[in-house]
Amino acid sequence: MATSAGLRAETPAHVAYSVNRNDTLYDLARRYFADPASYPVVQKLNRIGNPRRIPVGRILKIPRSMLRREPIEAVVQSYRGAVLVGARGAAVGLRVREGDLIETGERSFVSLRLPDSTTVSLPPGSRVRVERLRRTLLAESVERRFVVQRGQASGIVTPMTDPHSTFQFLTPRAMTSVRGTRFRTSYDPASGASKVEVSEGKVAFRETREKEQFVVAGFGTNDGLAAPVPLLAPPELMSPDRVQAEEQLVFAARPVVGAARYRFQIARDAGFLDVLDEAYAQVPRAEFAGLPRGTYFVRMAGMDRNDLEGLASTYSFERRLNRLRTSFEESRAGRYRQFLFRWQAPDAPEASFRFQLSRSPDGSAPLVDQTGLTGDAFVITDLAAGTYYWRVMSMEAAEGRVYTKWSPANELRVGAAK
Repeated sequence: MATSAGLRAETPAHVAYSVNRNDTLYDLARRYFADPASYPVVQKLNRIGNPRRIPVGRILKIPRSMLRREPIEAVVQSYRGAVLVGARGAAVGLRVREGDLIETGERSFVSLRLPDSTTVSLPPGSRVRVERLRRTLLAESVERRFVVQRGQASGIVTPMTDPHSTFQFLTPRAMTSVRGTRFRTSYDPASGASKVEVSEGKVAFRETREKEQFVVAGFGTNDGLAAPVPLLAPPELMSPDRVQAEEQLVFAARPVVGAARYRFQIARDAGFLDVLDEAYAQVPRAEFAGLPRGTYFVRMAGMDRNDLEGLASTYSFERRLNRLRTSFEESRAGRYRQFLFRWQAPDAPEASFRFQLSRSPDGSAPLVDQTGLTGDAFVITDLAAGTYYWRVMSMEAAEGRVYTKWSPANELRVGAAK
C-alpha cells in the first residue's frame, strides 16, 4: 500500500545539502549514507573533482534513497490498567520502539507521545503493532506507521512540514494516511470491518485494492460505505454543573438524532490522554465507579447505524463524594413525645447542616427550616398527627466555594397521641 499522494506534495528525489567548512564527501558519506562506500554516486552526480575539497556553500544533490535511516522512539505518556508493550508491563516514560506490540486489556488505556508531540491513544481491547518508527538522516523526514490488529487507535498528529514525512494507521483491510489531524481508526477481526472517523483536518482512507477516499473533518467511513457520511452531532450533557457527590458517577445526555448507541469516557485531562474509564450504552446515560475528589472530564459521542462514532462533547465535572445518611427515633419525655432526627456525613467532617420539615415531598413551604447546625441531630417535640417529610442538607466550604447536598426526603407518619 502506498502513502496517499493526495495529502502531500510530490517528494523530491534528492535532498539539497549546503557544504560547510571542513566538509568532505567522505565525511558526509560516513555520517549520512546507508552505504558509505556509495559516495562515488554523489561525486558523479555533482561533478566533484576532489572529494576532499568542496567549496563552502556549494549545494549538493543527494539521492534520498542513499540516506541512512535511524530508529526514533515513542514514550508511554499515560496508561491505566493492564497494558503490555512487547513483553513488558507499561510504565510512564517506557520507551516504545519499532516492532513493539501494544495491547490493552479490559478497562485499560494507554497514550504514547512521539518526538514531535504527536499522540497515539488506545482504548480497551486493542492490539496495535508499531511497524515503522524511524527518521531519515539529513532529510529529517520521519515515518510513523501503526498496524491496528484489533480494536481502535486514535491520533492527534502534529502537522508535518516535511513533504516526505508520513503518519499512517493500517488495518488488515485498509490504510489511513494523514498530514496533521485528529482521527480514529478501528478494526474488528471477527467481522473484518475497518472504519475511520475524522474530527479535525482530513485523511485518505483506502481499502485493499479499492479506490482511495478522502475523509474531511466531521465525516467518517468504513469499508462498507461507498462514500464518507456526516458524523452525528455531539451530545449535550444534562445538568453539566452538577457536583458528582454520590458513590456512583452518573451522566445523562439529551438523545442525539440518528444514534444507535453512545460512548462515554472519563479522563483526568481535557485532551483525554489519561483516560480512566469508558462505557457504551444503548441510551444516553452511563454510570461509573466512584473516583477520589477532584476535577475530571467526561466525553460523550453518539454512534450511528454504521457504528461510526460521532463528534464528541467534553465537559469538566467536580467529583466530591458526600454520603449523607439519615435516621429517625421517637421517644417520650414525660407526657411529651420527642422526635429525634439524626444524620451522618462521613465524607464532610467540617460541614454544617440545614434541617427541614414539611408537609410536601418536595420540601416546599417548610414548617421547620433550621440552618447553621453543627451537630448530627435535631429534636422536635409533640408533632401533631399527620404525614410529614424531612430532609437534611450538608454545607461544606472548600476551595473558594460552598458545596451543598440534600438528602432524599424521608416520609414520617405521626399518629394521634395516646
